[in-house]
Amino acid sequence: METQLASTVKISSLKPGQDLPLLIEPADGAPKDYATLRKWLDENKDLISKKIIGHGAILFRGFEVDGPEQFEHVAQGVDADLKNNYLGTSPRNAVSKYVFSASELPPYYPIMQHCEMSFLPNPPRKLFFYCHIEPLEGGETPIVDFRKVYQDMDPKIRAEFEQKGIKNIRNYNGPSAKAKFDLWKLKRWDEMFLTTDKKVVEASCEQNGLEYHWKDDDKLVLINDQEAIAHHPITGEKVWFNHLQVFHEAAAAIEYGHIAQYQKNLRATGFNIFTSLMSGVKKLTTKDGDQAMNCVFRDGTPIPASYVKHVEDVIWKNMVIFPWRKGDVLAIDNFSTSHGRLPYNSPREIQVCWAADN
Repeated sequence: METQLASTVKISSLKPGQDLPLLIEPADGAPKDYATLRKWLDENKDLISKKIIGHGAILFRGFEVDGPEQFEHVAQGVDADLKNNYLGTSPRNAVSKYVFSASELPPYYPIMQHCEMSFLPNPPRKLFFYCHIEPLEGGETPIVDFRKVYQDMDPKIRAEFEQKGIKNIRNYNGPSAKAKFDLWKLKRWDEMFLTTDKKVVEASCEQNGLEYHWKDDDKLVLINDQEAIAHHPITGEKVWFNHLQVFHEAAAAIEYGHIAQYQKNLRATGFNIFTSLMSGVKKLTTKDGDQAMNCVFRDGTPIPASYVKHVEDVIWKNMVIFPWRKGDVLAIDNFSTSHGRLPYNSPREIQVCWAADN
């Protein structure tokens, strides 16, 4: 267990023998206000940079961070270059200039592990979460070291992904599209791009390496190819870095199987059965290219569901789950460490911001 005392903070492991995340708390007798944390961050930038890369994530706990402005101020102490352009898939609401609600998806909906916007040419380098309302049941934000996921994968399956890469396909309704119920539909394209001007959408797609096609009924399909594996820009380590376990048509049912085993309650079991049935219906009634989200190998050949299950099994093997406490701030190295969300059944408010070069 790593332990280090400084004048204002105590640095240790969240659990003995567990490197992810690193825990930073107020030292015994030190002030617990967020301004003290921000001052310490300003004085220890090099240390924080090394720790977040080495461990993958840092949990700041016990500093009484209260509200989006204080959260934003703490995040800027770790990385000043916060951004607010978002081309991800979860519906989010702006809370301040750089802070958003983490996701507006329904509480029963699981968010599979992913590195934020890994399918874009310039994804965020750091991601920050803040707990404003602590959930009483479920709602954890698990994290996984995707360097370990790469290392633990079956070498033959991993080699196939390294050779073939991935093609992502996403279908979006527009502001005038006739909406139909779809458990996997996340948002409209005007909500994601924050405009109804198709020329602006097209320019953003071209800037971010997204192939776009306008379809009937005001719909938009986005397609992009990417490598399945990335090299960490600082350490050079190989990282599983893609959205297979989010976009693939088989992923949700596989994920709910793991959640049902973890949460062990009737709610999770029921949604596991329902999601499995809906996944089967969706595959029978909707063409692969018309799914709300899907991914295939870069050459267009299908990725077997067994590969997706293998990847998710490895992810869950390496998953770190801990309950939120009000005021927590979690800083994540987005180039090495993923995040997700478990279903919940109580009030919960988690906010997010991120830092990037673009």
